Amino acid sequence: MKESTKMLLHYITGIGIVIVGGVHLFIIFLTGPYLQNLAFSGGPYSVIAVYRNLLLAATLELLLIFVAYHALNGIRVILIEFHQGTSWERGVSWVLTATGIMLLVYGTRTILIANALA
Repeated sequence: MKESTKMLLHYITGIGIVIVGGVHLFIIFLTGPYLQNLAFSGGPYSVIAVYRNLLLAATLELLLIFVAYHALNGIRVILIEFHQGTSWERGVSWVLTATGIMLLVYGTRTILIANALA
């Protein structure tokens, strides 16, 4: 993938974090009673109830994807600034890609388990 494409995705994920994060926070904190939003379980607005709602679970998944790509690409850019070279860039990209895949698998697994337990 070209560097310009990676940076375009970086900018898009930054905007996506703001939009999806805003929607997520709006739905959670402005649609229900504040104290029930802070409870872990037991109410229709509790933390565990978030995973039952497919819209909120989808916003969590989108936030996971956007934040993971944005953060790991930012780390990649910083590491490439420290040291130049094709093999270094390729190695950093592969390590961070593997890290991103593991992070997405673990995060998605957590969302699915919490949804099943809810």
